[in-house]
Amino acid sequence: MKSIALLFTLVSSTVAYSATTSQIVQPYLDQAEQQKLQQNITWQRLMYVNEKGQSDVGYSGYFLAPEGQTQLKQELQANIQALFQPAEANQSVRCRFPARSHWLMQQLHIQQQDLPTVVCPELDDWMGQIKPYKATLIYATDFMGNPSSMFGHTLLRLDPKDQKQLNLVSYAVNYAATVTDSEGWSFAWKGLTGQYPGEYSLMPYYRKVKEYGDLESRDLWEYELNLSPKETQFLVEHIWEMKHVSFPYYFVSDNCAYRLLGLIDLVRPELNLSEHFNVVAIPIETIKAIEQQALVKEIVYRPALETQLLAQAKQHGHILAQAAHEVAFSETKDMPVVLEKYPALEQARILEMAYDDLYLQFTGRKVEPSFAQPRLRQLLSLRSQIDLEKQRQQPKRPKDDPTQAHDARNFSVNVGEIQGDKFIEIGHRQAYHDLLDPQAGFRVGTQLLFWDGSIQYRNDELKLEHFDFLSVNSYNPITSFKMPLTWGFNLGWQQEALNKAGEFSEYEQHGVSNLKVQMGYSYADKERKHLCYAQVQNHIQAGKALEQGWRVGIGPTLGCQNIWTDKINSLLQVELPYWQDSHQWQLKLNTQFQYILNNQNTLRIGWQYQQQDGKDWNKASLGYMRFF
Repeated sequence: MKSIALLFTLVSSTVAYSATTSQIVQPYLDQAEQQKLQQNITWQRLMYVNEKGQSDVGYSGYFLAPEGQTQLKQELQANIQALFQPAEANQSVRCRFPARSHWLMQQLHIQQQDLPTVVCPELDDWMGQIKPYKATLIYATDFMGNPSSMFGHTLLRLDPKDQKQLNLVSYAVNYAATVTDSEGWSFAWKGLTGQYPGEYSLMPYYRKVKEYGDLESRDLWEYELNLSPKETQFLVEHIWEMKHVSFPYYFVSDNCAYRLLGLIDLVRPELNLSEHFNVVAIPIETIKAIEQQALVKEIVYRPALETQLLAQAKQHGHILAQAAHEVAFSETKDMPVVLEKYPALEQARILEMAYDDLYLQFTGRKVEPSFAQPRLRQLLSLRSQIDLEKQRQQPKRPKDDPTQAHDARNFSVNVGEIQGDKFIEIGHRQAYHDLLDPQAGFRVGTQLLFWDGSIQYRNDELKLEHFDFLSVNSYNPITSFKMPLTWGFNLGWQQEALNKAGEFSEYEQHGVSNLKVQMGYSYADKERKHLCYAQVQNHIQAGKALEQGWRVGIGPTLGCQNIWTDKINSLLQVELPYWQDSHQWQLKLNTQFQYILNNQNTLRIGWQYQQQDGKDWNKASLGYMRFF
């Protein structure tokens, strides 16, 4: 009998509690209905709502309502009700989803003392490690050795209060594709088609500095954002909510830059930054969008280790740089012998460059630890014996930071003559940068073109002049410390001076599909104003005008990129392919001069000349290019 009474009491208490909770919650549900909170832009961004009014989040644990992914109103109501429900440690909605919980409490004026007491040791420990007070957007310059990084990369650093000098130990939020193994060319294809999951991760900032600055030789630009501490806290709480969530990662659209813009949009809903990058999200373009909204408080330049080493070589001269490389790779017992012919000041400079040279090779896994470590210790020991202050000087910050770079897309108009016939061309490029473009904000010697084409009107005929689906070139010049390969490839379609029999023609042109692959070396002056390259280039072409429907060519390619002044630059390239179908060499000369009106507007003069089998072909042009 007592057991029945006890059970009745427990059931009655539970029913009474539920009724009381329901009575407490109902006014807030009504208020949410009146305010139409499910339509509020912040709630929709917390839920990642798409154009269909449904969430893009596929992880079921992100929702409290059974149909929360598709029924945002039900999800909103479930979250409000969950605020008033007692829960075990770490299981409360305020522990699992702190950002949306705090936002709902703010919108509905719910006081914390009106809610059940909760404990969130896991969340508290996580937030205690980060101590978010301010946020800094980091831009890592392009890295041509990885398809996902050719456009650069962005991440977000979270800094505690009063820790400016120790920001290397701050935490960084990174959004990237999760790749389990190296899959060669399929890696690029899967990244372009969204077959990798994109996920947020949190790690100490110094790890990313080591990865980008030491291993990949990428300079970092740090843009401190003028977010308030409360906005920064809200952003970090939302990142906690996303720890099990992933989205399809696309290298050129739904990528690191796009998702980080979404985080900023969340805390500044009036900005709508990400809506301008639904098709293509290039990191450098998103950085410029943030700067144009006056979100940048301070800019810091963090040069890569290789940039610092090259700055020392420029400061101390080529002879000492070569001596440093010799010392770095000498046997430890031979180092003093190499150094003895130099005075103490030059020895100090040589040893400092030698250490940085060898350390760079070591971190890049170019030498074994058993080779590097004893030599690094010996270099430090020898340097400590010279009573002179440090000879290293920080590299000068570039005149222009990436926010001042030209925009990625362009529109061009060219007029001129081809073999005496007047023509007009209209061109467009979707992305990103070529060797002749204004260099402000870009690394000299990199070229990346995506969807670059033009149409030409000549002799009362309109035709496609060329279309480059993708063109990539990396001209990494030889230095005193290494001899990197210069490489590139081009995949596209172009008009060739051919007749219908596939022979070189002075009067006809026919279109061919084209794949070019280059490999060689390049050299630049110490100011990186003049860069020249020599390569072997392979050609594969296919088209109806070719006798066999295809042909293969191979031959040398020479070229120079010259920056004469801040306003004038030029490009000269000579190709000499030997074609397998005609068993003849073909000379191709392309020269262009550019006058920069400003970073978004340029004028170009060009001349192209081709010669084969005693016949020649000329094209002269004058053009205007607008970047946007």
